[in-house]
Amino acid sequence: MNGSVVIAAGGTGGHISPGVALAEVLSEKANAFGFESVYIHSLVRNQNNPDLLQPPCEVLWHNIPQLGGIKTLIYPFLFLIPFLKTIIRFRKLKVNAVIGMGGYSSLPAILYAILFRKSLYLCEQNCVPGKITRVFSRFAKKIAFSFELAEEFHIPGKIIGNPIRKRVIPEHLNIRQNENLHEGKKNTINVLVLGGSQGARQLNQMILKAMENSEIASKYKFRLLTGTNLYDETKNKASNDAEIISYANDMKPNYEWANLVVARSGAGVIAECLVFGLPMILIPYPYAADNHQKANANFIEKEGAAVTIHSTSDDPTPLVKFLLTWKDHSEVLREMGHVSLALSNVNAAYQTVSYFFSESK
Repeated sequence: MNGSVVIAAGGTGGHISPGVALAEVLSEKANAFGFESVYIHSLVRNQNNPDLLQPPCEVLWHNIPQLGGIKTLIYPFLFLIPFLKTIIRFRKLKVNAVIGMGGYSSLPAILYAILFRKSLYLCEQNCVPGKITRVFSRFAKKIAFSFELAEEFHIPGKIIGNPIRKRVIPEHLNIRQNENLHEGKKNTINVLVLGGSQGARQLNQMILKAMENSEIASKYKFRLLTGTNLYDETKNKASNDAEIISYANDMKPNYEWANLVVARSGAGVIAECLVFGLPMILIPYPYAADNHQKANANFIEKEGAAVTIHSTSDDPTPLVKFLLTWKDHSEVLREMGHVSLALSNVNAAYQTVSYFFSESK
């Protein structure tokens, strides 16, 4: 195959991060996989996304409008001009293959592949496939899944794992940070709280309330990544014992510090926790599209790497219950960590690219 390949990775970080991971592999091995060049196709509003500030390949920016709201009726007209620009650019760059990472922002690249009969591949991060995957799966040559799909969906493809960026991958694949919990060599359990790049007020408030319990405060040390917008609010309400951080560009040190993670159940966060062998308390975002975070959390809980809290309030009662149970039974966290690591696939990016494009010999 000659020409170039485009990775359509816009929308949210959950689409961008695995797309960048694929771009890292393809940029290094483009010729081996039969391509001259590799590009990322992403929204203009993502120009400040940390993963796209120093991308592994050139980023082609576009401004396709988001579907929905009062613009629905005039959407085709708003879509047309940016789409025509995409066509002209892709033709000039000899784009012969498109990898769609999901989300509405991948639509122009996917339509280009279909209209001009180019090879189309899809990556689905969640247990509940997004609308893009459901609608365009029949046009795709191959589809790669991060996790097992919810039982009501029957889309042909291969379960590989969520592609992980190189800078997040741990140096050593083990669960060393939890081994000493079981052996009684560590008195404090480090809890990393992740609300996503925009933060999650519910998680922040739940943790702060849980810390009011003296038994929890004496056994657990909390590090809250609040999100930039919620940093001041959380900092002002926190006690001196909580470590409050607005945002971390380099997540590896935080994962290495942690013994336990409390987080939303986006596919990207889950995949990163898995490669570090971390047990999780997952609190799904209840308003996620198609309630896909609930399905993700339920799958990881069923496998034994996490417990879930399905709640829209900041009531700390279920969280406190888990933490008090594990306070004197940290071996449970150790075993959950074993399961977590077993579910991970640190080579998902390379394996996904290899699945899509058989490497030439």
